Amino acid sequence: MSRITRTLTAVAAAGTLAVLAGCGSAAAESDESANWRQATSVAEGGGMDALVTAAQAEGTLNVMGLYPDWANYGGLLDAFSEKYGIEINNDTSSGSSQDQINAVKNRVGQDTSLDYLDTGESFAVTSTNEELLANYTPETAGDLPETMKSADGTWYNHLGGTVGIGCDAAAVETCPTSFADLLDPQYEGQVALPGDPTTGESGFMIVYAAALANGGSLDDIQPGIDYFAQLSDSGNLIPSEAVSGTVETGETPIVLNWDYLLLQWADDVRDSGVDLTTTIPSDGTVSSYYAASVNADAPHPAVARLWQEFVFSDEGQNLLLQGYVKPGRLDAMVDAGTVDEEALGKLPEAATSEPAPQPNEEQRASQQQVLADNWAQAVG
Repeated sequence: MSRITRTLTAVAAAGTLAVLAGCGSAAAESDESANWRQATSVAEGGGMDALVTAAQAEGTLNVMGLYPDWANYGGLLDAFSEKYGIEINNDTSSGSSQDQINAVKNRVGQDTSLDYLDTGESFAVTSTNEELLANYTPETAGDLPETMKSADGTWYNHLGGTVGIGCDAAAVETCPTSFADLLDPQYEGQVALPGDPTTGESGFMIVYAAALANGGSLDDIQPGIDYFAQLSDSGNLIPSEAVSGTVETGETPIVLNWDYLLLQWADDVRDSGVDLTTTIPSDGTVSSYYAASVNADAPHPAVARLWQEFVFSDEGQNLLLQGYVKPGRLDAMVDAGTVDEEALGKLPEAATSEPAPQPNEEQRASQQQVLADNWAQAVG
């Protein structure tokens, strides 16, 4: 039986934190925990057996926003808890990247603070600059390309995805396979985005993908804005915000989103007669990865590091792969023959055959500003 407890509502979380705010100071730290707080690797801390022993003595992992039905986090948390006998406190009442950063800042020195952060890469970079993250290198980090980890060892890309086109093949006669296809008059009133690109990561990256499909670059998102202005003027783009429920009801039969979310939605709506297919646009796309990091002020420093090791182990990466995301170590695992071939086979081939472009932090910042300045006037 898994030893996982989850906070499921904002009300419950708020009440709990209110009680703990005055009495949540962390107990005196053991020598073993103090040792692991300073350790930058398993070897430096005394080896894996020593890490497991210290983590089991601490007994608890505090995380936020690891939703059980997203990227197979439920399976990942269960496996870790059962393997090591660690209790999981997973606050799912909130969980955005900024929520996690706020929790770390607001709970300094408290045993309710987070041990581990799962954020967008830009938030990890900012947190590194603010000295919120520990320098800790998992044993398998050498398998990650240099572009998928920080130079100072504070964060690592553990999972990601590629912008794709979702289409209900049961409702759409011919599903589009490119951004160019979406302009076809047959798709009038059928194409939707998952949200406002000026306020959400998904929408922003979709516009980026459209830019690459229309002569733009990672340094020039304007062609993507122009494309969506054309798609909107044609009547094909509708203002509805696409979620699995709008796909299920037929309100948004064609959706642009991350491939892993579309694949999960397909599972969710299949019993309703919806045949949601996922295709990577043939004329251009982008990828984006999340960053895994350890809180420098983690109340359970050994558990935090053991969890980081587990996330990047073959077992952990394969469990994430079962949730349709692309693990950071995928290429190395394919080469080593340790990848879950059945799970890999469920991903679109175009998403795994070659890496899609990914903007760096400077490009993200500059092009987000371009989008903010021009989207509303162009698309409305």
